[in-house]
Amino acid sequence: MARLYKPHNNNLSMIILEKPYVSAPLVAYLEKKQIPVLHNDMAEVLKQQGHQLNLLDDKQFVERYNQTNQLYAVSENALVWLYAQLPESELVKKVKILKDKAAFRRICQQIYPDFYYKEVEMKALRSLNPDELPLPLVLKPAVGFLSVGVYIVRNKAEWQAALDDIDQNFAKQCAVFPETVVRSEKFVLEQFIEGEEYAVDAYYDAEGKPNIINIFHHIFKNETDVSDRLYCMSKQIFEANYPAFNQFCIDLNGVLGLKNFPMHVEFRVDKHTGRAIPIEVNPLRFAGMCLNDLTRHTCHLLPVQCYFEGIRPDYATMWNGIENDVFSFIVLDKPYDTNRALDFERIKRHFHGVLETRDIMNPAMSVWGFLFTQTTPEHKEELKEILFSSLEEFMV
Repeated sequence: MARLYKPHNNNLSMIILEKPYVSAPLVAYLEKKQIPVLHNDMAEVLKQQGHQLNLLDDKQFVERYNQTNQLYAVSENALVWLYAQLPESELVKKVKILKDKAAFRRICQQIYPDFYYKEVEMKALRSLNPDELPLPLVLKPAVGFLSVGVYIVRNKAEWQAALDDIDQNFAKQCAVFPETVVRSEKFVLEQFIEGEEYAVDAYYDAEGKPNIINIFHHIFKNETDVSDRLYCMSKQIFEANYPAFNQFCIDLNGVLGLKNFPMHVEFRVDKHTGRAIPIEVNPLRFAGMCLNDLTRHTCHLLPVQCYFEGIRPDYATMWNGIENDVFSFIVLDKPYDTNRALDFERIKRHFHGVLETRDIMNPAMSVWGFLFTQTTPEHKEELKEILFSSLEEFMV
């Protein structure tokens, strides 16, 4: 992938590392460039492992932020520190707007005035009459992460099933994350958009101009699936969707005025109208669980490197030589009720183009690991097979 550089001083950059996962390529980049890192528990773990990071304590980090205003957070768990240390900052005010899905929908009404949404306290959900709701709709926590607590509701039976699952399981899922990442007291009901889902990594530069780095197609098994199994990127995916997604980034900044700001945006493209509707904007980070590392295999760059060094991909040439290939990130999700392991060698043999595997040795995470693959047109059925697989054939 060709690169376009803009004058930029990456000595102004800084980063917060947090649970649940920090990728090895990111750590290597931070060591090489000596990007200032907040000295928190996660950074201390990496220090104890022998990594030579440029660590700053809380006071030093706050002082530096007030001078530079260029910050990246690996995980939204970092928002706990951010809210405590910079409570009155413009950054925190805007992060809170984006992180709260209800507040975000209020902002988006200036761009999408006809989009339906409703804010409801969790304790009031059962008082709603599903016959009076504009089904189908999406039910999700006002503050959330990944697919935790997200339900697609098409009829009364699915409404009841969603409420039952919230009662039985949502509290357990919330316990894995701090309240700044997933919170349980308020839910949002919003219009269900029939169409394909996409995830976008982008950042606003110092002038407030958006720069899109990645566009992933989040592929589902069916219209009720909300899992995170498969994300794909390709020349066709990028070029078909870039204009609409870039226009939203421009429109959003007309409302919020963001600068030096990375974000991960999720969209649905309405299959009836072709209109791209944002689902949510995740502030100060790119795609989670190392999905954004997929860019290393297409352009040999980390998205955080693009943000810190002011790099924008050359959209005219970035797919040269790989025009017909699909690059995929596959989440090997682990059922809550199993203690079995996954045979990575067996699952690698299922694909013709495994670029990288990552075995996640963290029992607190509901995944065995991740695969990065490159698929040529003649082997595209491999992706469909893994999408529908229970992974039972790979368990030991």
